[in-house]
Amino acid sequence: MDAKFQRIAEIFAERNLRPPDLKMLRPNVRLYEIIAIQPNGSIATEEDFIGSADRETNQRKFTAFLHLATEKQIEVALSPEYSCPWDVIANALRSGIVPDIGNIWILGCEAITPDELNRIVTAHPDVEWIYETLTLGTGRFYDPIVYVLQTRTVHDEPKIAVVVQFKTQPMGGDPFERDRIICGETIYIWHNPDDNIRLITLICSEALGFDQHARQECRIAVHPYLIFHPQLNGDPCHVDIGAYRDQLFAQESSRAVEVLTLNWARGFSLPTKSPSLYGASAIFTKSADFDLTDYRIEANHRKGLFYAQWFARRTHLGYLSYDEHIFHFRMPKVKQEVEAVSVKRTGPQMLDLWSWDIKQLDWILSDFANDGYSDLCASFNQPSCDYFATAPHSAIDRERLLTMSAGKLTSGRNWHQIEVMESFKTESDERSKRLTFTHEQTSRSRDFRLEHLARYTKLQTAILSEPLHFPRTIEDLKGDCGLRPPRPIDNFRYNLFSTSGLKASATVIYLGLVPPSTANQLCDNLMRDWGKEDTRRLVVWYEFQNATQCKHAPLPSITDDLEPPASIANALRL
Repeated sequence: MDAKFQRIAEIFAERNLRPPDLKMLRPNVRLYEIIAIQPNGSIATEEDFIGSADRETNQRKFTAFLHLATEKQIEVALSPEYSCPWDVIANALRSGIVPDIGNIWILGCEAITPDELNRIVTAHPDVEWIYETLTLGTGRFYDPIVYVLQTRTVHDEPKIAVVVQFKTQPMGGDPFERDRIICGETIYIWHNPDDNIRLITLICSEALGFDQHARQECRIAVHPYLIFHPQLNGDPCHVDIGAYRDQLFAQESSRAVEVLTLNWARGFSLPTKSPSLYGASAIFTKSADFDLTDYRIEANHRKGLFYAQWFARRTHLGYLSYDEHIFHFRMPKVKQEVEAVSVKRTGPQMLDLWSWDIKQLDWILSDFANDGYSDLCASFNQPSCDYFATAPHSAIDRERLLTMSAGKLTSGRNWHQIEVMESFKTESDERSKRLTFTHEQTSRSRDFRLEHLARYTKLQTAILSEPLHFPRTIEDLKGDCGLRPPRPIDNFRYNLFSTSGLKASATVIYLGLVPPSTANQLCDNLMRDWGKEDTRRLVVWYEFQNATQCKHAPLPSITDDLEPPASIANALRL
C-alpha cells in the first residue's frame, strides 16, 4: 500500500477553514448515532462507471436515506463502496440538505470520471471542494469516498465542505477495476482540534495493504481510532481482506479502536457472477464494558444486529443483517476523557430498522429483521416439532435450548452465559456459528447449526415420544412432558418440564451416534460441575450399535433425600 496519510486539519488550515469539530470524535460520555445503508441490486460495470444498474431506484433509495439522516440530525451517515449516486449528492447540495454542524456524511459513491467530477465541482462554487490532483494516465474513473460536512471559515462564516478521497489500491483479482481505475495517493485522517479520537476510511481492497505498524502517520498505538471500511465485495470474510483486523485486534492498544465494515446486501450481483451470499457488515470493538445482558443482545437481534464473540481476538462482534436495510444505532465514544466511574463503552444499541418497500418506493420502518431461524427449522419438515421460533421466547432462549438438548453445553455452572456458549463464538476467520442467525452459509457454520437442530429434532420427535426410552429416573414424565428453554428460576439446569405442573423438571440430551465413553464423560462432567441435586434427573441418550442407548444419573440411595425426585413437593421446589 503506497498511500500517504494526511491530516485533514492541515488542509482546512490552508483553506482558511476552522478544523473540523465532529461530535463523534469528542471524547466524552455522550452517545452518537449512526445511520448506515446496505443497498441491494445488480451492479453495472461500464467503461467509465461502476454502480447500481437500476439508477432510478437507487436515486430514490439514497435521496430518502439522506433525508432520514438530516431529519433525525444523526451524527454519522454511512454507505458502502460504489453505492451513492452523484446526482443525489449534487441535488442535496443544491437544496441545502446537508449535515448539521458537528455531523458528517461518509458516503461510498458511484465511480466518476475526472470530467464528471469537474462539472459537479463547477456547478457548486459555494462549496469548499477538497481532493487531490492526480496524473490520469490510462485510467477512466475514480472510486471515491465523499465526506460532506458543515464548517466555518476563520472569519466565522458558514461553509459547506466536501472532501473526496480516492481509492488508492484496486482489487487485484478484478481486472475490470484494475485496468480502469485512477488510483488516489492519499488517505485522510480526521480529528478534532484536540486531536484525541481519530477517524480513517479504508476503501475495500485498501485493507489488503494496510499495516498499522508501518503507518507512523496514523499512530494507532497512540490515538483512539475509528476505522470505517466500506466495500463492494462478494467475499468480505476472505482471510486477506480481514488480515488488518486480525493484526489490529491482536494488540493491547486495540482496546481503543473500533472498526465498522459496510458492504452491499446479500443478493447483489456483478456481471457474469452469481448473486453474492454476503452482507457481512459488522462492528468490531474490544470494550471491557460491553453490555452482554439478555435484554440488550435480544433487542439488538430483533432489529438486525446479531452478537458474536471473535474469541481468537477477544473482540466483540456485531453482525448486521445481510439483507437490504437502513440501520440506525448509537454507540459510546471509543475514548472517554472523563472520570473512570463514568466510562462505559457498552457497545452498539440498535434504534430503528428500515426496509425498502417496492410498492411505495420508500423506506418503511420494520419491527424486526429476518434472522433466518424459522426458515432453517422449516427445512427439517417436522411440523410436530416445536422450535420456539416465536415470542415470548427470545433468540437467546432458543440458543440455550438447542445447546443443552444437543449436549453441546460446556461443563461449568455458567454454561448458559452468552460469553461462554460455543454458538456465540465465531470461527477464527470471524464467520458466525450462531444457531439463530443463519445468514452465514459456509460449510462449517452451516454444519454446526444443522447438527444442533438435527439432534434437537430427534430428541423431541423420536426419543421423548416413545415411553420405552424413559429410564426410571424420569419415568413419571411419560405422557406428561414437553421441552422448553432452560430458565433463570431453575439456574438454567432443565429443559424438560411437566405439562401438568405436578412433576419435577429434568435435563434431557440427545448426542446422536457416539461411543458410550462420550455419553459417560458428559454425564460425569455435569454431575461434577452442577452437583448431585441438579443432576438427579439428568438423562443422555445416544446411538450405539444400531440402538438408542441411555445414560443417566444413578437412582437416589437410602442416604439421599428421602423424597422421590418425582414428588409434587420436589416438583414445586425445582
